[in-house]
This record gives sequence, C-alpha cells and structure tokens, in this order.
Amino acid sequence: MDIITPTGITSVAWEGELVTPAVTMSPKAPRVIPVITIGKPEIWPAARALEIETGKKWTPPLGRTDFWLVRLACTLREPGGLPTLTEAVQTLYLRPRNSNADAGAVYAHSLFPDRLTAEDKSEFSATLGPELKFGKDVSYKIGELGAKIEYRKVFPVVQSFDVGTATPYWVFRPHATNPLDGSQCVYAVVGAQATAGGARASIELVVTSQTRFGPVRFGLPEEAQAHTSFTIP
Repeated sequence: MDIITPTGITSVAWEGELVTPAVTMSPKAPRVIPVITIGKPEIWPAARALEIETGKKWTPPLGRTDFWLVRLACTLREPGGLPTLTEAVQTLYLRPRNSNADAGAVYAHSLFPDRLTAEDKSEFSATLGPELKFGKDVSYKIGELGAKIEYRKVFPVVQSFDVGTATPYWVFRPHATNPLDGSQCVYAVVGAQATAGGARASIELVVTSQTRFGPVRFGLPEEAQAHTSFTIP
C-alpha cells in the first residue's frame, strides 16, 4: 500500500488559540497566543495496509493482538508572524475501550519519525514492514508485504519518545532560521490486546513560546478535548 503524506490538513478536528494558566504570564504581557489546527486522525488496519498490494496473508507479530496504523496531523502558526515558538510536544494518550482490561493492553508498538534532524532531507520514503517497524529510505519489492509512506518533513527537528507505552509523544523544535511553522504529520502503530476491546485515544499539544517575559507554555483549552478524542477501530 502506498500512503502519501498530505502537505496540509484537509479534515479539521479542532482549530483555535491555545491557553495558558494566568499565573504564568504577567498581566502586562502582550496577548500573542499561538494558533493551532489539529487534523482528524486517519486510521488503517495493519492487515489492510500491508496486504492490499500483495494479496498475501499477513501474520501479526504478536498473537491475539490487533494493530492499526494511525496518522496524526497538526499545524502550528507563529504568533504575530514572529519566530517565537521554541518547542511543541504532541502526545497520543491510549487506553483500552474495555475498562476491565489492564492498562498495558493498549500501547504504541512503533513510532515514525523516530528522529529527524535539520540536516535530513525534507522529502523521502519510509516503509512499514511485516514486523510493524518503520524503516527510513527502505523500499519493498513487488510481491512483498509492506506499506510505503511518502513523507515530507516540515518542522526542522522531530523526535519521538516512549515507544511501547500508552503515552507516546513527539517533540518538534526549530533550528537556526527555520521556525516551527506549517503542517506536520506523524505516524504510530497502535497495538491492542484481545482483552482491550479496541482503544480509546486522545491528542494533546503543548507549545512553548519565548516572550520578553520568558518562556510561556500553552496548551489546548478544555473545549478542545471533545474534538481531539477518538476510538480505534
């Protein structure tokens, strides 16, 4: 299966200004607040992603566990058009749909990108193999199991953390004159054991902006929570 990473968000889950606790900012501080857009997550069953081009039967790497490929997208806009954003952290929170299942029954099996630096080229291909691990600039031949992902890097530095847990996250950072501005997609393979009954998920985004009063952290308002939660499948 060939997956083309979009250059922008076509289906919006939530869009608006971020918020910050009043105690973190002086009353005299200018009201320059980041505006973000979070796209609706896109989900493919792992079997569909790997088998659709080959017709071969795919065997999951772990028995009695279901897997899905999930794509998350966000757009950051520099407040006031000035390069003041110093970091953005996008977290995917996972939990079982079955409340009686163990907390570890749902987790991120693998994440992409793992690590991209300012020196990496902006456009390249990645492959999701039968073991549900991502490989950068690795191709698969006709007749082999695999999903090819055409990827475009927008943010200068991207790194993922906490693979194998229910709270994986990606950190986006600027580099030199390249600001955190534009739309970026990331991917996760989510696994859910049979007892989980699928997964409940939510997206959190925390952005740090450098002001003349010091760094200020902004997060999603409470109203956004209903729009950034979803279920798998």
